[in-house]
Amino acid sequence: MRTVGILVRLSVLLVGILWVTGCAIAPPRNAVPPTLVDQADVPGLDHIRFWGDDTPRDIATNLRTRLPNMGRFAIAPVRENGRPVVNYLALSGGGADGAFGAGMLVGWSEAGTRPRFELVTGVSTGALIAPFAFLGRGYDRRLRELFTQYSTDDLVRSQVLTGLLGGVALADSEPLADLIAKYIDRRVLVEIAREYRQGRMLLIGTTNLDAQRPVIWNMGEIAASSRPYALALFRNVILASASIPGVFPPVHINVAAGGRLYEEMHVDGGPTRQVFLAPAQLALGDFDRYYEAPPVRHIYVIRNAKLAPEYAPSSATVLAISARTVSTLIMSQSQGDLVRIYTTAKRDNADFNLAAVPATFQIQSKEAFDRDYMQALFNTGVQLARRGYAWMKAPPDAVR
Repeated sequence: MRTVGILVRLSVLLVGILWVTGCAIAPPRNAVPPTLVDQADVPGLDHIRFWGDDTPRDIATNLRTRLPNMGRFAIAPVRENGRPVVNYLALSGGGADGAFGAGMLVGWSEAGTRPRFELVTGVSTGALIAPFAFLGRGYDRRLRELFTQYSTDDLVRSQVLTGLLGGVALADSEPLADLIAKYIDRRVLVEIAREYRQGRMLLIGTTNLDAQRPVIWNMGEIAASSRPYALALFRNVILASASIPGVFPPVHINVAAGGRLYEEMHVDGGPTRQVFLAPAQLALGDFDRYYEAPPVRHIYVIRNAKLAPEYAPSSATVLAISARTVSTLIMSQSQGDLVRIYTTAKRDNADFNLAAVPATFQIQSKEAFDRDYMQALFNTGVQLARRGYAWMKAPPDAVR
């Protein structure tokens, strides 16, 4: 999609900036020492996150430790043939194309068929959608506003000159942070905490830039904590997940390890995972012990982009070639992520369902966050879901 291409070009431009300004002095930072990386935690909140690429040897013990409310996960009000029904929703990255996923959810509500999701995950623009998808149709108005009422000027404050002189990004993310603060208020935190205590999970993915690894944040545990900084941390995790490296500055998160305080640098979850369902290699069957009978599982994945490659002749310039290469890499990675989730579904006898921006959507974006473009894409999602979306039962590259 063109919107993604615009953001990719900005990121690629940063590569040139870094090359030209390689001698610029970066602000000092107290990074976590390599030997303490696995010990680092947010002070007072040691059950809120885990590596997204690591499966512990004793997964059951780890789940009880890292996700302490998992024992209440068995609350499943819908049943199928006497078995509890469990619904999962995974929301991908995609920049302005997140308007599609937001529209799908609103249209799904209007059709009266949108289920309650026991687990919701989000990355990047999907992280912006995820809290409202988790809380249900009562928050559809916020989803509509967030993805149809704002444009680039409302989300991005350019600071190209600062970037050229060795700054951390080409744009200031303060407008985006303000928007997140507007929609993620204390009430949202209270309601997410309530649902978490009933056993439902909301997970957001970021990338730990120092470690080059995905991090999955248990947002319900943050919301349910009594820490005075819980709301600020909740907002910062979402901001980090949506912070495209180079375009937006990284989010610094204070952690403790070895009895000392350090700073981690977190950015968009997309560089490590475009979309995810759970930590690597986790078997859904590991949750069966929390139900009185093996549940019927439905996995829904909304890919906020088109699935098929789009032909677009590139200009013979370094920037254009590099941008096209990066966008191709992103598409390839997202296809791999979808196949990973599909493979998990097949292995664990879960029903797999995939939605994506239709190939027939041909409106072009004129800027990174074009309000007219986002409104049209949102409306497309609403209409498709309202009519009863024909979910794809496998990704294009999957071996069935």
